[in-house]
Amino acid sequence: MEESLIMKKFGVIFDMDGVIIDSEPVYRSLNEQIYKRLGIKVEESFKSKYIGVTARTKWKLIKENYNLSQSIEELLKVQNEVFSQAKWDYRKILFPGVKPLLKKLQMNAVPLALATSSGRLRVNEVLEQCNLAGYFKKVITGDEVKNGKPDPEIFLLAAKLINIPPENCIVIEDSYNGLVAAKDANMYGVGIRHPEIQVDLSIADIIVESLEEIEFELIGKEE
Repeated sequence: MEESLIMKKFGVIFDMDGVIIDSEPVYRSLNEQIYKRLGIKVEESFKSKYIGVTARTKWKLIKENYNLSQSIEELLKVQNEVFSQAKWDYRKILFPGVKPLLKKLQMNAVPLALATSSGRLRVNEVLEQCNLAGYFKKVITGDEVKNGKPDPEIFLLAAKLINIPPENCIVIEDSYNGLVAAKDANMYGVGIRHPEIQVDLSIADIIVESLEEIEFELIGKEE
């Protein structure tokens, strides 16, 4: 028997990069600068492995795969140098469907959380620039959990903080790692397809092209 989640208490957990802001193409451009400095060429097939994970996990994967001599800390320092030089106006890369969806959910008293692999400082900048902080009951960042995605820790913590059972949570993600974390947390996974970046979203319960397509009244769970 299918029962719509809108008929019972449920919560929604949003990822940030690729869901709220279209930052992945910008990240890719900045990462290419770093790879050039390091003297490596990262294959397209490998890039999908670190979408959605923390910066530390990303560089661990790259270091191991490309036999880099630098330590993880040194690689993080290089990334911070390159990224800090970029001028970010997050309002320009805010997906148009974000605020209408957040407003609709807020009007229906749906508890909302933001669970992202990005660090607290950057997350605060996004929320402030885009005027989004008031929508989320809780915000959890990648530097506040021991194990990043694809580990389910961040989503389980989000569910606990908004006081919603994991099985009644909907996660909106754009990455394979994020969806693995959602499914391992026993949550309903909504995968958002990026128009330019190809990512395996096959494990999602439903795949959409944009936030505008999401109708929570149509999302059910097996009872």
